[in-house]
Amino acid sequence: MLARLRDGVLLHGETKPSAALAAARRDDYLLELTVLEGKYHQVKRMVAASGNRVEKLHRARVGGYALPDSLAEGAWRWLDEADLAALRSTDTPAP
Repeated sequence: MLARLRDGVLLHGETKPSAALAAARRDDYLLELTVLEGKYHQVKRMVAASGNRVEKLHRARVGGYALPDSLAEGAWRWLDEADLAALRSTDTPAP
């Protein structure tokens, strides 16, 4: 499944395969996936196309900005200038 995600899977309604930049197994039921862009339910659709299903998603990073571990689920906070610069960055550190 990981190889298929990295090599690319053809999603319904798409003409080109979608590939993960990185895909790694964290444990029996946990997958870490890095995608370049997040189209409509892209991660769920990619995992389904590779023969599995997604029960829950957690976005850990957007661009160069990593969500703080201290931020509770459903909570938010104002971004400072450094956060905004990281968010605008096209650099995506390895997972």
